[in-house]
Amino acid sequence: MLETHQIGKRVKQKILFFILLFSLSTVVIAQNNDDAQIDATSETVFNISPNPGINELNIRLAQKTDAAVEIYNLLGRKIYTGKLTALHNAIDITSWKSGIYLVKVITEKKSITKRFVKK
Repeated sequence: MLETHQIGKRVKQKILFFILLFSLSTVVIAQNNDDAQIDATSETVFNISPNPGINELNIRLAQKTDAAVEIYNLLGRKIYTGKLTALHNAIDITSWKSGIYLVKVITEKKSITKRFVKK
């Protein structure tokens, strides 16, 4: 009985996370000084390559700015946090498990999330 309850709980967690994944991958929220507004044209704030990747995750910013990066696994756990200090930033991913990750780049004006696949 306990095992069935744990399986049901895991299924619910995965469903909720996939809903979150879909929501984050389709909406980009841009914040200006007055209001928060939806800005779907700002997707080019950063690019990920190679995607899928094996050893390294490269994040290229469209312009030099103070930015932070947060990376989440499919369970919604934050597995990486860092600062993006240059236009080109590399993150070693050799120890990560294969799967889909969410890469969130945060600037003072925007927060954008994209999907990344680790082979």
